[in-house]
Amino acid sequence: MKIKYVPTDNIRAMWGNKEAILRRYEGLNIYTLNRWISEMRENKQFRDGVINPTHKLVWINFELFQDFLYWKQHGYSRIKVK
Repeated sequence: MKIKYVPTDNIRAMWGNKEAILRRYEGLNIYTLNRWISEMRENKQFRDGVINPTHKLVWINFELFQDFLYWKQHGYSRIKVK
């Protein structure tokens, strides 16, 4: 099954699959992304940023993924827990 989200009326997508993340962050490989997604699932602050409706389909929130990268770099989040 291949699902493609296409934003309408100049609305930017908020969620995407692994391929969308890899396109946004050039140089990131699938193995590192899989490891980071696992870390996001284990962290209470970021677990809402990963949805698995089926065992093969994964949706990742772009904003939370970017916050996760910032947190990984600095060891803290610039955005307080909501």
